[in-house]
Amino acid sequence: MIDVIYFFVFVVLCFFTIFPTTEIESVGLTVDQWCSRYVTDGFVQYHIKLTSFKLLLHTSMPLCYFLVLWLLAWINPAEFGTVIQFTVRGQYLWNISITLAIALFIVTIVNVLYWAMDAWNNHPIAKKLQRFTTPMMPDWRSVATNINDEYRRDTKMVIRSNAISTLVVTESWIIKTNLYGISVARQNESSLVAYKVDFQDVLTDTVDATQFINIAVKPLQELLHFTIRVNGEHFKDFQDHVNRPIVLLPSVKFRSVIDRFVDVFKEQVALNPIVPSLAVASIEGDNCLACLQVTPDVRIQKQCLDVGEDGLLLPDEQRCQPCHCRPLWCVSCLAIWFASRQQKSERDMWLSKKATCPMCRARFCVLDVCMIEEIAGRIEE
Repeated sequence: MIDVIYFFVFVVLCFFTIFPTTEIESVGLTVDQWCSRYVTDGFVQYHIKLTSFKLLLHTSMPLCYFLVLWLLAWINPAEFGTVIQFTVRGQYLWNISITLAIALFIVTIVNVLYWAMDAWNNHPIAKKLQRFTTPMMPDWRSVATNINDEYRRDTKMVIRSNAISTLVVTESWIIKTNLYGISVARQNESSLVAYKVDFQDVLTDTVDATQFINIAVKPLQELLHFTIRVNGEHFKDFQDHVNRPIVLLPSVKFRSVIDRFVDVFKEQVALNPIVPSLAVASIEGDNCLACLQVTPDVRIQKQCLDVGEDGLLLPDEQRCQPCHCRPLWCVSCLAIWFASRQQKSERDMWLSKKATCPMCRARFCVLDVCMIEEIAGRIEE
């Protein structure tokens, strides 16, 4: 029984070594963080050495398991000696397992030594970069230097996709780091195609369904194409950082958190009292100050009772305030402004929060946003 317990403990340790959680990362106990302390080369050289070390570490895990069992049996034979005592058939399987573990580790050592020959010329990352050589960058080291220089700049974008993958976008390159390598594409020689949207439950303060856009990166070198997954919240930033248009297939339909909030905000505003058009200054010919596309159709007019969820009056600093501004905003832009004033971690409670008027800074809630009678009539029609 004790061998089963140690086996599962070892499996758990190996799993979290390969796939570290954010909690493990926060205390600096990941392989990447340990390597970054001692490997101070550029981005490309760092990943060449990091992937080699990871391969050695991960393939040594089976051998380490057997060595730990032997060590425990030698230190405390009374308790652990039975762990390595088998029947004839069991001993045969044990010997085969140890032999395979040793062989796997030796093959990995030989492979990494081969990669390291000629200053890492044989490493898979170096061979990938060799395909991007130009007269100005005659070898993979020149390409690596270009990537390293751009990675040092503040203009880069870095998105952590998951525990083993990170997306890096520089001025000229799109790079996806993996467990044992990286995928690279030069922006001006690639096409970007968003072909699918996934929904995944993400645990933050609450469980929320997050949209991930799957984008195929297709360089001119067809053998180097790869796929990246971008969180819907980061998609706009990703679009701004790449200098290529992203083709959205007809089947790709995604909406950001802000877009979904705007719809919910509108639904609530539609339930609020309507302000008579005679009670507001003329807005004929005016356009929304934010989008400049439509006529202002809402006014902030205090309607709420300043009562908290417990039924008690709110203190003065939390109460909504009268707003005397004339209608200047459409409901969509006011909803976007309202959302921009909230904490991202509290998105499930945005509708119950408060914001300030963009002009006079009077505090208001969604119950204080009222449609203007004439505009509301047009919308119903």
